[in-house]
Amino acid sequence: MNPEQLWETTMDPEGRKMYKVSIGDAQQADEIFKILMGSDVPPRRRFIQSRAKDVSNLDI
Repeated sequence: MNPEQLWETTMDPEGRKMYKVSIGDAQQADEIFKILMGSDVPPRRRFIQSRAKDVSNLDI
């Protein structure tokens, strides 16, 4: 990202929002991260397909 893009999308105090994120179950979060970011495709596909109907805010 070049500096202008970074300013427009992240650094401009007029438009940025900050959220505090906490992890209730670190072990479960780690498992989900491994599924979504790992190189094994079938578990990722199953994870996404099993939750597709519950999506309410999708940014494409």
